[in-house]
Amino acid sequence: MNRKRDPVNGYILAGGKSLRMGTDKAFLAFRGKTLIQHVIEKLSPAVDEIIVISNNLSFSEMKTDVISDVIKDKGPAGGIHAALQHCSSSKIFVVSCDMPFVNTEAIKHIIKNSLNTQITLPFHKNNLEPLFGVYSKDCFLQWEQLVQQNVLKLSDIISHFSLQKLVTDKHPVFTNAMFTNINTKDDFINAQKVDTNGN
Repeated sequence: MNRKRDPVNGYILAGGKSLRMGTDKAFLAFRGKTLIQHVIEKLSPAVDEIIVISNNLSFSEMKTDVISDVIKDKGPAGGIHAALQHCSSSKIFVVSCDMPFVNTEAIKHIIKNSLNTQITLPFHKNNLEPLFGVYSKDCFLQWEQLVQQNVLKLSDIISHFSLQKLVTDKHPVFTNAMFTNINTKDDFINAQKVDTNGN
């Protein structure tokens, strides 16, 4: 008999100021939905609950729970800190709001392979992807100390924890475009050229 997995809550980081885009990118219309709606739909079947992290009051109208950064103006490191503090589950799945090509099977794959380590992240084309992975609740205290010390680069913070890298290059659930972040208007234009299979 298969043991039911431990609860995992999903947190979507949407607190960026979108300075390079010039508008809140989470609400950009992309193929009939906003960017964040694409992420919510792909994340929902894989987690028990979804929480958006943002300081933008516009998110208060969404159907999901919304929380703000606890330590302000610390970028993604502050957003993950808020998620770790807020979560009631033993682990969380973190994803950025500007990744429209993520898919549910990839999320499930990472969660399934996140046992016995503090952080589990995809390793895609020799790059670690810290905004699409699992973080354990027991990272919180040290993560908070590092953010308070202004250690904000995610790769620097992650180096303090046990990490499992999942090589994605030849795994069928990880597409070429999956780790595309839409930060600029050019990114947005290029994303519209990606086919429906994420290539």
